[in-house]
Amino acid sequence: MIDVYICEDNVKQLNTIKKYVQDAIMIEELDMNIALATGDPHAVLEKLQGAGNPGLFFLDIDLHSDMDGLVLAQKIRKQEPRCFIIFITSHSEMSFMTFQYKVEALDFIIKDTPELIKSKIHECLLNVMEKYRSSCNKIMKTFSITLGDHITTVELNKILYFETTSNIHRIVLQAENRRIEFTSQLKEVEKQLDYRFYRCHRSCIINRDQIQEVDFANYTIHMKNGHICPLSVRMKKGLKKMLSQST
Repeated sequence: MIDVYICEDNVKQLNTIKKYVQDAIMIEELDMNIALATGDPHAVLEKLQGAGNPGLFFLDIDLHSDMDGLVLAQKIRKQEPRCFIIFITSHSEMSFMTFQYKVEALDFIIKDTPELIKSKIHECLLNVMEKYRSSCNKIMKTFSITLGDHITTVELNKILYFETTSNIHRIVLQAENRRIEFTSQLKEVEKQLDYRFYRCHRSCIINRDQIQEVDFANYTIHMKNGHICPLSVRMKKGLKKMLSQST
């Protein structure tokens, strides 16, 4: 999840930006949450202490405080080097200053008409979510599933197995704490997986790290959650080899 922080000293504009962000999160079903909306830059830094999720910051530059948005962005960047920073301001001439302060701003939104601000915020949220998911796939190694207009991700190490259902082209992903059914084929699923996964049967792919024990005599694989997966005669030898190499 991404925590969103908004720092704007004009109360009316603060509430407007907050609403635009909330609306976009709800409409797009984004894995985001507004952690703080305030006019006090010091409150942002205080809230950021101990925060566990990556942050997205919408900052005004002129905050009528002892700390402007550029200095605030510098301090935020020091605390959270991989965060996303977006400036919302009336001062278009200040855009070049973001480079001078080396805050690596993702975008710079000018306060012109409300509808343009709304669409730009919406665009920025989608952009941030895409970058976040991409980094998750590279760092955390996740499996992505498209369900209608929503994309959900599951960490590979929490997946026990994939299996086909009685409905054609429908797959079940069984994870530690969730079960997701989606449209795909096992051969397509395999393309997103790594060395931990093995096609043990024409109807099943298992995560070797989630195996409790294998009954080779009865061609069954007992998973850590108590579920039993089938093992085909043809895939028995390959599984034995895989397990011996992992020990």
